[in-house]
Amino acid sequence: MLIGAALGFGSGAGAQTPPAAPSGAAPGAAAADTPRFLIYFNEFSAYLSPRAKSIIAGVAKKAKATGAKAITVQARASATGTVQTNKYLAMTRASIVADELEADGVPAAMIEQQPIGQTGSSDSSVFNRRVDIIIQH
Repeated sequence: MLIGAALGFGSGAGAQTPPAAPSGAAPGAAAADTPRFLIYFNEFSAYLSPRAKSIIAGVAKKAKATGAKAITVQARASATGTVQTNKYLAMTRASIVADELEADGVPAAMIEQQPIGQTGSSDSSVFNRRVDIIIQH
């Protein structure tokens, strides 16, 4: 279930909310009852926009309020660039989102980082430049 989304464009730029995925779920999405929040990035960027930070703060608040057992942070990069560069970029995106969750009060032991790396073969769309934050109950 697509719960929240942020489009984090380059340094200092505003954020926009992209249209929801068809049927309310993205390909590979978790079960409909598992909250999933999406943070989108520019190519080769790991910048968290103010909107992205707001969504992450909301995730932390929701996780605490609902007694979440864990939070999974899955990071992806588009197929633009080398596989190694995209793996590093996904690791960086997962790390900055996890750091922001910790800053918002989520214990580090509750956060599992999954840097997936490059997704897709030739599609460099924003859909592949994202972090999925999944609350586990």
